[in-house]
Amino acid sequence: MATKKTIIAIILVVLFLINIIAAAFLFVDIQVLAFPKTTLRVDVIEINTDEIIIHHELQLYNPNSFEMILEDFRIVATTTEGGEVTNLTIDGGSISGQSHQNFTANDRIVLKGNLSGLLSSKVTGIVGINIFGIIKKTIPLEVTVLTSLKEALNKITIPDITIRAEFGNITRHAINLTTTIDVSNQNPFGMFIKNFILNVTTETGSNVGNFIISGAQIPAESSVTLHGYGSVIIEALNAKKLFVALHTDVGATIAGINKSLPVSAEIEITIPNLEEFVPPDKPLELSLDIDLSRARGGLNGNMTLEVINPTKIPFIATDLTVMYYRVKNNQKYFVAEGPLGSGELVPESTTYFHGEMMLYYSKLFNFSGKGFLPDAVFAQLRAKISLPGVTIYIPVAIGSYIDLHLLRPNQ
Repeated sequence: MATKKTIIAIILVVLFLINIIAAAFLFVDIQVLAFPKTTLRVDVIEINTDEIIIHHELQLYNPNSFEMILEDFRIVATTTEGGEVTNLTIDGGSISGQSHQNFTANDRIVLKGNLSGLLSSKVTGIVGINIFGIIKKTIPLEVTVLTSLKEALNKITIPDITIRAEFGNITRHAINLTTTIDVSNQNPFGMFIKNFILNVTTETGSNVGNFIISGAQIPAESSVTLHGYGSVIIEALNAKKLFVALHTDVGATIAGINKSLPVSAEIEITIPNLEEFVPPDKPLELSLDIDLSRARGGLNGNMTLEVINPTKIPFIATDLTVMYYRVKNNQKYFVAEGPLGSGELVPESTTYFHGEMMLYYSKLFNFSGKGFLPDAVFAQLRAKISLPGVTIYIPVAIGSYIDLHLLRPNQ
């Protein structure tokens, strides 16, 4: 009986000593326990039309020489107004002494409300140690990180913009310009384009036209084509080069966050030839009529030029002149010229020009050798066709033979 009491007493003493030792260790461990180094990284990895995908990465480092335990880790993200947008649970575990442990998780934030303020991501959990597997000591952990979603919009890719321009109808003072703009949005969210401002300049920087094309919405990962119509002054055709410069702002509005960027583009457009404005099925029609009659010392000629302009373009005809040559053995010899003046070729109408000239016998006949009479008289009309205020022109020359046997006597 005494022996049993002795054994029980010894056991109690041992347990007491163990408790004292464990308490001492606990006290010492608590004194030397270093708090884990904690880093929370929050990245916006994608923004699309409907949601934002956020990546959370929790990095823990245990600076102690003993193992630490992790329990009940949770990440809660809230807006500045207190609205909860993320609530994630991260499985716990343990970290060996002087080692790292990473915990990652992704979450989707549905785009609703206003997320233009700071996003507050808070990590809560428990870290602690086990002593002999009997006594556990834990310490609450809390880390907060502020994230601005505005920074994520810096990842916006500027849309690709392609400009094409073509000349159209001509009026007395201007030439119409049709512009096509192709816009391609590579972003996973819709974007907006404000009004396009287009300026047309020459190689010297002179402004010859400007106009505006209305903006548009561009859905995510898609393209739109916009059309605009304007004009440049007719004198623009005098330039060596023409440039179309485009300016606009493109951007996106996502959950209350506005982001826009200025965009510019420029193209060179080819100045068209005047022939391009004459439809192939509606050419200018020129007809020259010469009425010759005998006069003192030669032949008097009354000239009438008829020009039919089927187009809507007010062409200008300048330096209208008829050159006359005597023809002998298929050789041409200059005799005289007769001016017809200048003037506008009235659109969709017929215009007449009149003039007179004199073919002197002294130049028409060869008095010095054989072949006194010419075989024929060749008349050639020459003109320059241009536009009002434009220095470039189309040279025109048409000719016909006059049979001298058709000369009629004076009445």
